[in-house]
Amino acid sequence: MAAAALLAGLQWLGDALVALLGWPLPGSLLGLLMLLGLLALLGGVPRGLDEVTAPLLRHLMLFLIPSVAAVGLYGHLLWQHAALFALAATLVTAFTLAVTGWTLHRLMRRRQP
Repeated sequence: MAAAALLAGLQWLGDALVALLGWPLPGSLLGLLMLLGLLALLGGVPRGLDEVTAPLLRHLMLFLIPSVAAVGLYGHLLWQHAALFALAATLVTAFTLAVTGWTLHRLMRRRQP
């Protein structure tokens, strides 16, 4: 229960900070960044948090249904700005791959004796 409360609390805190500071980003993203910082400080994922998040990750596609529906609903806007969308998607994908590779490299170096 504490792990579920932690996740909900971080999302609430992220939403509150975004509303308070007027930042142009989703509060849940800020909550996830705070969770990432906390996990980095702890050096891993606590067992309780892993038990809470495992079922959520197994059904992750269900969380993406609203996004897929939005693409269908606003497809004409995506088509109108296709070049910009393709550029943004390419840059975000490259950034994600670079950060994931860098993180994996650091984690593998830490595990070697």
